[in-house]
Amino acid sequence: MQSPVNARAFRNALGLFASGISVVATNTGAQIQAMTASAVSSLSLDPPLVLFCPARLSRLSRHLDAAHSFSINFLREDQQALSSYFAGAWKESPAPPYRFVDYGGVPRLEGALTSLACSKERVVDGGDHLIVIGRVIAIHRGVLPHRPLLFFGGAYRALSEQAGITAPDLVTTHDEPPHVFYAD
Repeated sequence: MQSPVNARAFRNALGLFASGISVVATNTGAQIQAMTASAVSSLSLDPPLVLFCPARLSRLSRHLDAAHSFSINFLREDQQALSSYFAGAWKESPAPPYRFVDYGGVPRLEGALTSLACSKERVVDGGDHLIVIGRVIAIHRGVLPHRPLLFFGGAYRALSEQAGITAPDLVTTHDEPPHVFYAD
């Protein structure tokens, strides 16, 4: 059955969900394979699990069978060039400067906002993408200021300088009953 949802409309709607941008990297032995990813999410706190969703036809997806570990490197607001480069959209020569450093056998992008070293748990079918689940085995937090590169409405964005409101700590509130709202 064909989807009644227009692919462009679907993509535009999802683009209204602000997301961070990361570079996912794995070492294939011969070289490091890396890609830009905004489809990244926390999955579980106990055990600490994350996921990312590469396109099934991406270069990195072709190397997932051999990969035992990977890193997810969240980009800083001044790393737009790296986002474009690892997305395959870089048109200039030479490539923007970057360096991967060994982080316990996992390639970590130097200068990232923060990096998660993960062991690959499993890969699940997700339509034209794959869902790669990883167990976080190490965390590297970059230096201040912590200013993430964001993506919203088809464009790179940055956080405003205005202070935000602290969100509830959902780690300690999981025993509270859910709040249910009914429309009249």
